[in-house]
Amino acid sequence: MAEFTLQQILGASMSQVMTKSNEMGIQMVKNIAEDTSFEKLYGDSVRLQQVLAEFLSLSVSCTPPGGILIIAASLTETRLERLAQLVNLELRITHTGDGVPEELLRQMFGSISDATEEGISLVISRNLLKIMDGDVQYLRETARSSFIINVELASAGTKET
Repeated sequence: MAEFTLQQILGASMSQVMTKSNEMGIQMVKNIAEDTSFEKLYGDSVRLQQVLAEFLSLSVSCTPPGGILIIAASLTETRLERLAQLVNLELRITHTGDGVPEELLRQMFGSISDATEEGISLVISRNLLKIMDGDVQYLRETARSSFIINVELASAGTKET
């Protein structure tokens, strides 16, 4: 359990895929309110960053050259527990194109026993989210698709300046 801001973990996760996205001419857009970006949160920032980097990397791989990848986030207060305010963090990673292959999605929502190497990393990422009282969904729409990541975190209710 460590203090962090969404800005910190998103910055680190995005930097891991920046070279590949630049090579492919993919525009990465953050659509996150400033107060959400700098809210002081408490949780497993290392694992959350790892999970975000995995889903960002796959999204970049599934975005056509010259496409767009949008990262949006929202925080919703869920309940007060002991001395901590709990919030639900929803992150949406939306990318243009046909989306993640069905077989990979099947693996992500299945088990490690029948997964490819890439599928195993998705299963692990999903399991890490579950450990953090979260999960991931995948929404396929016409010409775009989104990973929708939800995780419950503690919040100090203050912003970092």
